[in-house]
Amino acid sequence: MIKKLRLRFIISALLSILFVLSATIATINIVNYVKTENESQRALNMIVENERLDREGGGGGFGFGGQTRPGDTRNREHYFIAIFSDDELRYCDTSHIFTISQEDAEKLASDVYKGNKTQGKVGSLMYKKELINEDYGMGVSYSYDYISFVDVSDKMRSFNNFLTSSIIISSVSYVIIAALIIVSSHFVFKTSEESYRKQKAFITNASHELKTPLTIINTDVEILRMDHGENEWTESISDQVRRLTTMTNQLVTLSKLDEGSLQNYPFTNFSLSQLANEVSNTFATTYKANKLNFTSEIENDITIKGNRYLINELLYIFLDNALKYAKPKGDVHLDLKKNKNKVEMTFSNDIEDDEIDIKQIFERFYRSPSSNKKEGSGIGLSIAKEIIDLHRAKVNTSVKNKKITFVITF
Repeated sequence: MIKKLRLRFIISALLSILFVLSATIATINIVNYVKTENESQRALNMIVENERLDREGGGGGFGFGGQTRPGDTRNREHYFIAIFSDDELRYCDTSHIFTISQEDAEKLASDVYKGNKTQGKVGSLMYKKELINEDYGMGVSYSYDYISFVDVSDKMRSFNNFLTSSIIISSVSYVIIAALIIVSSHFVFKTSEESYRKQKAFITNASHELKTPLTIINTDVEILRMDHGENEWTESISDQVRRLTTMTNQLVTLSKLDEGSLQNYPFTNFSLSQLANEVSNTFATTYKANKLNFTSEIENDITIKGNRYLINELLYIFLDNALKYAKPKGDVHLDLKKNKNKVEMTFSNDIEDDEIDIKQIFERFYRSPSSNKKEGSGIGLSIAKEIIDLHRAKVNTSVKNKKITFVITF
């Protein structure tokens, strides 16, 4: 069990760290991408604005009369411009970009001009299209389409490099953190593992020690019966001895199952149909004596790979549980069948009330309000769950219309 807890701790810790790390890296890179896009858009807007001011000032180049305008960053950008008038390309200046030829620039500008979008992105180039109306006075005006392109490949390259670096660094960090968690978990659970080992050893030793006095008490009771006959005292003592013996054996079984090792219970192929028939026949007479209506539907030739002794215990636990807690004169049913490539074993019985918490029903020592009035230790279903888990099977529990149903799928 400690190994399972340690494994669950490691998995939950690693998943939590993975989620936080992934969310952090994703958030950082999304913010960085938005920042890169905004910077690219600002560069494009700056080029458009400064080119417009140059035209209005008549200075040409990067400023008025050869003076660089404050805030003019065109000398740090790779860009080109194109002007269309009367559906013809009138001008295309590629002197500020070296990543695209004059011919390709003209073709790209023509494609953008014919398109419906006023701004967008083509490959590593962002563009913006504007309709310019220049009024020269005296009723003379001139209209043309002005398209600016800016190369954002450097910005995107920086973004991709940052993205790649952040993924590599976070991956390496995650591996290091995972290694630290795995190593540290050994020391964290070492004390618990030692305590649990001592607890199991105590249970096993105590169980073996209890068997001797229980055997002696049972023998003494038998002698009293022979000498003085059966009475309420000898009957009560025998009942308590049987109860203690059953509980002791259950604790030993539970302690072994907690190890989750197949060494204690090796798996073999066996006939589950035959075993189910044997156990149900054993209980049939007892059910009849207790005025319970027991029925079973068991398909023939169903074989599984597992531990025959444990599956026998599993059948015994559920059928004995029904015997103890079934409603007087109620129905008890066992069903065994194949469902495609799986085997389903179903136990159901009528109950007196629905006050059963199915989420806790397999917890150790859990007793429902009604079951507290009856004999039992609350260990049986815990053992059943351990057996089911050891066989990598699944169990589904439901309570409806005062009937409890367990469906075990192998």
